[in-house]
Amino acid sequence: MRVAGAFAIALVAQLAAAQIIDEDWWKNTTIYQIYPRSFKDTNADGIGDLRGILQQIYHPDVLGIGAVWLSPIFKSPMKDFGYDISDFRDIDPIFGTMADFDALVEDCRKRGLKLVLDFVPNHSSDEHEWFIKSVAREEPYTNYYTWLDPKGFNESGSPIPPNNWLSVFGGSAWEFNEQRQQFYLHQFTVGQPDLNYRNPAVIEEMNDILRFWMDKGADGFRLDATPHLMEDQSFPDEPLSNDPEFTSDQWGYLSHIYTTDLPELYDVIYGFRDVVDQKQAELGRQMVMMVEAYTSLENTMKYYGSGDRKGAHFPFNFELITKFNNETTAAELKQIIDNWQNNLPDGAWSNWVIGNHDTSRVASRLGREFGLAAVIMGQLLPGTAITYNGEEINMEDTWISWRDTVDPPACQAGPENYQRFSRDPERTPFHWDNSTYAGFTTSDSNKPWLPVNENYKEINVRHQLYEGPKQPYWIYEKLIDLRTEIAAVQRGNLTTSTVGDNIFAFTRVLADDVLGWGLFVVVNFDYAEVTADVTSSVTLLQEGTKLFYETGTLESNYIYYQQIDPSSVTIPARGALVFRYIVTSSATSVAASCLSLLSAFLALINL
Repeated sequence: MRVAGAFAIALVAQLAAAQIIDEDWWKNTTIYQIYPRSFKDTNADGIGDLRGILQQIYHPDVLGIGAVWLSPIFKSPMKDFGYDISDFRDIDPIFGTMADFDALVEDCRKRGLKLVLDFVPNHSSDEHEWFIKSVAREEPYTNYYTWLDPKGFNESGSPIPPNNWLSVFGGSAWEFNEQRQQFYLHQFTVGQPDLNYRNPAVIEEMNDILRFWMDKGADGFRLDATPHLMEDQSFPDEPLSNDPEFTSDQWGYLSHIYTTDLPELYDVIYGFRDVVDQKQAELGRQMVMMVEAYTSLENTMKYYGSGDRKGAHFPFNFELITKFNNETTAAELKQIIDNWQNNLPDGAWSNWVIGNHDTSRVASRLGREFGLAAVIMGQLLPGTAITYNGEEINMEDTWISWRDTVDPPACQAGPENYQRFSRDPERTPFHWDNSTYAGFTTSDSNKPWLPVNENYKEINVRHQLYEGPKQPYWIYEKLIDLRTEIAAVQRGNLTTSTVGDNIFAFTRVLADDVLGWGLFVVVNFDYAEVTADVTSSVTLLQEGTKLFYETGTLESNYIYYQQIDPSSVTIPARGALVFRYIVTSSATSVAASCLSLLSAFLALINL
């Protein structure tokens, strides 16, 4: 009887959630990052392409994901694998053609998927027409980039850089151009000269690029490397960081107080948002603007906007990447999550990122079980969830030899230190099946651009799809279902707690709910299985109410919809469990509301 009643309430809750109309589609969805080079290769050159994405776009669609975000696909000499753009308005032939892009847009529209593109505002390629004309001092391009005279000349007559600024990828951030007889600034590779955002013409050029891709069908953008947009125009030396982990030619050797997080950059971001909003009104469809900013929590929050100026819809929340590791305690995780939530500006929307193409995969950082716990939290904490392709099947990093290394900062670091700086391990080809090269390419002659992980025969989409619910794929799909089904996950309050020293828990409950589902998530930080009384952590739990099991990490012994007494919950070592439970003001209101809402539903069916 209790189970039947629970299912009735579940039906009502799902109906209520289905009636929620939110034009801001980006709020309650999951955004799925595709790294195009590694997703699917259809022309057998060993590099993923747009036709591969089109061929496999059913995958995020079937999972229930609402939007896909593509890392750069624009024309590029590939010195930084697409982040060095030589034409912001064209597709690189490696990935295909503009017709391929148009076909992808059309297919996404048919499926109801949103398509988000990377926007790289900080720099162009040194092969871009703007830079070539800037070198030649052709107007209006003369000052499109940051140029400075040498500080002087050394004993051998070689020009000395203007100051001590360092590139993120190592070495001086200045490169001397013989033709112009000046240094240009590049905060990344030598082939990525920094654009000059003190020049209004540069800003308008970039605004036009945003407009171009929205007209082509893009539903929004992720802005890359935004903290680097502005530099101090007096160009002083930066102070030493005094961090013994870095040598004098590595970026961490200095404190970057003159090249990152300058107050002026936020106005540029707010201007981009104005362009997005204007085009949104013109085209009549909702857009999203996300910002990548590895910076302090205080600076991150500035990206949301200031006063009456709107900023990003949200800056990426990297707290679960930069601060959450295997040494973190349950209490520290609670503090990390609470600090983010408490620092959000009024009305700001949250988000959670646990991995990307620049960070070791979560299953490798935390372990397969604890990594899945992070995936669970990323999907069910308040706000938008961001998934890096491969997290849904628990992919791990791939060891890359020095011979196979291609990532610029790793190559710059040399054979002794390359592994410390390489991003290659998390960028290796996606695992579709257990065929040669994990189904990434059909080529026999061309190997994939990076090696495929040796574990692909067990960790791949096809294997997990047919192995059943105790697989990461099915766990992930269930999490997406919960985001869709339970209104409390979409817009409910968050309450965090700890139980003892090793258990972190949180609930999602609608504040004004008199009848509906609450969601309860519990994470075990211990390296041993724990049975605990979690009753005090479950918000608005009525006496005698059971928890209904939904999903959990790989070592969970519960089965779907099993009723669990909250006074005795068994959590696997380094694992997580997800439950739903009934939230109601009283037993009387349960019965009355059930009858009322079910009657309304039956009447609707009869119509």
